[in-house]
Amino acid sequence: MNPEVNLYELLEVSPMASPAVIKAAYRCLAQLNHPDRHAGTPAAVERQALINAAYAVLSKPDRRLRYDQRLGLRKKEFVERRSGTCATESDHGTGGTPAITRAFAFRPLA
Repeated sequence: MNPEVNLYELLEVSPMASPAVIKAAYRCLAQLNHPDRHAGTPAAVERQALINAAYAVLSKPDRRLRYDQRLGLRKKEFVERRSGTCATESDHGTGGTPAITRAFAFRPLA
């Protein structure tokens, strides 16, 4: 796999995305980019292979941790947000209300 490719960007999710969000994004992208939908297109086969490889890494907690560490993404706030243990006012900085963020958003197809 190409080391310049960011797996989170490939699956179009945030590095803070939960495993359920990653799975949903993978399933959606796998359906949209499936080679059967784009018959005879070698680019579709390659894109599907990249999506499968990204999901193989990000779906397994130990492999995801190693990937995050390699990217330098693994920080305290990522661990807290993924595990749901971030519950104090000082953690949020918004008076105890957690910030609502979209877990992922798909880019429009060209």
